[in-house]
Amino acid sequence: MSAEVSSGALPRCALHPDALAGATCQRCGGFVCTACTTWVMGRMYCPPCAVRPEVNYLETFRLGLWGRRDGSAWLVGGVTVVLVGLALVALMAGDVGTTLACLGSAGVGVAFFLGMRWARMGLLAMPLLAMLITAQSLGAPALLFFIPLMVAVNVFRDTRSRLFFRLDVPERELHQLWDLRINNPLARHALSLSVGSLFLPVFAPLLSFFGVWSALTFVFAAMAMLALILGLVALRRVDPEARPPIGRRWEALGAVCLALVALALWGVLHRTRMVELFGGAVD
Repeated sequence: MSAEVSSGALPRCALHPDALAGATCQRCGGFVCTACTTWVMGRMYCPPCAVRPEVNYLETFRLGLWGRRDGSAWLVGGVTVVLVGLALVALMAGDVGTTLACLGSAGVGVAFFLGMRWARMGLLAMPLLAMLITAQSLGAPALLFFIPLMVAVNVFRDTRSRLFFRLDVPERELHQLWDLRINNPLARHALSLSVGSLFLPVFAPLLSFFGVWSALTFVFAAMAMLALILGLVALRRVDPEARPPIGRRWEALGAVCLALVALALWGVLHRTRMVELFGGAVD
């Protein structure tokens, strides 16, 4: 004999009391019906929790960069100022062709700095046109424009630059940018310092010829100590279950291990030199 459960005893949706709950929010634990169930990056939330910044952290990150100038925009702006100066010099020299070319490129730079989308294609076209126009007069040196062309291609493809121009980017690329900038950056900095402190001790004795070995010894040893401290702090911060998640565990572990190896390497390679240094100071 089975006991019947009245409909009033069944859990109800927190937002729609007339609807039966089909799940619970993974943040607040509130009951939600099928209509209220909201999925954000593979997790189920109620509508109020789904819009919280710490839950939909990628959207919050995107909105924070949406329409805001990045480093490439300021770089193009600086180059534009230089081009205007070159145009004035060429005008005073009577070189009309160079003046028009510089002013045309500066116009594209101004449009890029202001966030006009067509300027993204213009930024690609300018070095390519310069290569074609100067190919006959300069010959092989015209290939020097290949370098700014590659820079323009990287800027065109850059996720951060596309956000400045208010262009939609795939979630995967947005997550990569968030991971690079926001996700436990201490681990990345610690790893960079530890790698530097690991390899520099090997080459440091060469600096003795310049009389700066003693000072740099302490600088590089301090780098290893700083990398060790930052790595430990970054490792302590790791929490994959947090919202937003805090990762880079292996980078933090790598930084700690490399920093310890670097300190040991300093002790082995420069033990005699350090004894002479401190022994001379005592005498």
